[in-house]
This record gives sequence, structure tokens and C-alpha cells, in this order.
Amino acid sequence: MTEQSLEEKIRQQLKRSAWKLQYEAKKKYRMEIQFTNEKWDIGHTEEVDSQMFVEELLNSLPERERFIIKQVVIEGRSEREVAKRLELSPSRLHACKVQALQRLRNKLILA
Repeated sequence: MTEQSLEEKIRQQLKRSAWKLQYEAKKKYRMEIQFTNEKWDIGHTEEVDSQMFVEELLNSLPERERFIIKQVVIEGRSEREVAKRLELSPSRLHACKVQALQRLRNKLILA
């Protein structure tokens, strides 16, 4: 397996994990919220609430894991680039990212 195909495979896994986190957060949010009020712009309110929920989840992570998730998953930077910036090996950064995603999944399940 070439380095480029490995990187692409990891990128795809990240995108799937991020999508799954976002999907689970939205699914949980929709199950919990039954409030409808015609005077409120529900679409905007849901978006703001979803953003707040995701931000709250991210803030529950340790600082380094939060930085890694924001840089790699949300902003789309390469693991190699972020690893260099944090002075970590790419494999260590990947392990931290996987651990952070697992923490987020667990928090979604427990929340």
C-alpha cells in the first residue's frame, strides 16, 4: 500500500467518523427536542443548538485532542501537517485522533 493511498484511506476514515459523529449528534438532538413554536425560526434555532452541542462536546476533550479534531477532522488539514506542528509522530497523532473520536462517540452514547 502506497503512502498516498494509506493517507487517502485514513482521510476517508476521518470523514466517515466525523460524519457519524455529526449524524449521531443531530439524531440525538432531534430525539430530545420536541419543541415547536411558529414564532421562532426553528431552522436557525436548530442550527445554533447543534453548533452549541458540538462545541460543548469538543470542549469536553483535553486541549490537545480538541486541537487535533478541529484541525484534522473539521478543517481538513493532513495528519502529517498537524503532527509536525505539534511535534508528534504521525502515528502518535493518529492514535490521539482515534482516541478523541472514541471519547466523543462515548459521550454521545451516554448523553
